[in-house]
Amino acid sequence: MTAYSKALTQALAEVDEDTFVRRPDGKLVAQSSAQAIIATMIDRLDIQPGMRVQEIGTGSAYSTALLARTVGPSGHVVSIDVVPELVDRARRLIPAHGIDNTTLLHGDGAQGAPEHGPFDRIIAWTTAPHLPAAWITQLSIDGTLVAPLSAAPISKSGLGARIRLSDDATPQVDQLFSAGFVEMSGVALDQWLVPPYGVDVLRHDNQHRPWWLSGEWIRNPHHYVDGQRVLDALITDHRHIAGPLQPDESAVDWRAWLLATRPAGLTTAALGDPLWRIGHTHPTGAALTDARTATQTVITSDNADAEVLTDWADAWRAAGRPGLADLHPRLDAFHDGWVLHAKARR
Repeated sequence: MTAYSKALTQALAEVDEDTFVRRPDGKLVAQSSAQAIIATMIDRLDIQPGMRVQEIGTGSAYSTALLARTVGPSGHVVSIDVVPELVDRARRLIPAHGIDNTTLLHGDGAQGAPEHGPFDRIIAWTTAPHLPAAWITQLSIDGTLVAPLSAAPISKSGLGARIRLSDDATPQVDQLFSAGFVEMSGVALDQWLVPPYGVDVLRHDNQHRPWWLSGEWIRNPHHYVDGQRVLDALITDHRHIAGPLQPDESAVDWRAWLLATRPAGLTTAALGDPLWRIGHTHPTGAALTDARTATQTVITSDNADAEVLTDWADAWRAAGRPGLADLHPRLDAFHDGWVLHAKARR
């Protein structure tokens, strides 16, 4: 069993998970994450009693309750969600659980809650395309922020980042970790299969299932139609092959390395099901493997496309199979925040 801080361990014992993540009919609240994922994220914050914490994404409010218990009666949690129904639900559940040190707000999490700051800690349960300046301006000096951020200009490229704010108010990433949260949106989402940003071509098959591709080359006006043709080919004429990884190899590490090295043609996709993929596309073909194991690949016409993934896997092996711990993260200034880059160490 994972060892968490004493305060968080006590909070996990005190807060009934099912009260928050289950609706009265027993169905799971869609905006819920597994307890271990929530606890591990919160533990990365190193919360001390009496701290003020901002939460981006109230969701089921289970994490909100855990945060409130962890900061203790002298601390406070401000939680924001873009879905009004979830905020109203949290406003009923939180007090009913004997918790009175929270403020629950409806709004766009990218803007934070400047009127309630500054905050000692900030945590986000949604993947932002970049680190918003608003979060950093609301974070106290020496404060800590934990959030998933896009690590490449394609959809489904999120990596978890722990960020410290130094004495000169410069944010620095001191830790990367695996994180698979839904992309941030300024409006409530009514579906989960198509990301709210980063999708370059989208089709629906004859069963109305969405198929999409996200790749930088497709954004070139000269190649947009090519991207549509590749997606159509995947829908109408594709086959499955094994690889490029072996079952005992880490798809998480390989994916992180791909996001850091960003080889030409790097693409993320969904092919008519909730399982999203990563791989290679170009104007005449595609090879896309499942992101969880990278042991099964969908290709279009021939094996030439699959050979690209094999080459990527071989290059990763030759580099020593680097993973998240081997990447060097940095934040580059953006017009309204910072962009995360994770470079492979040499």
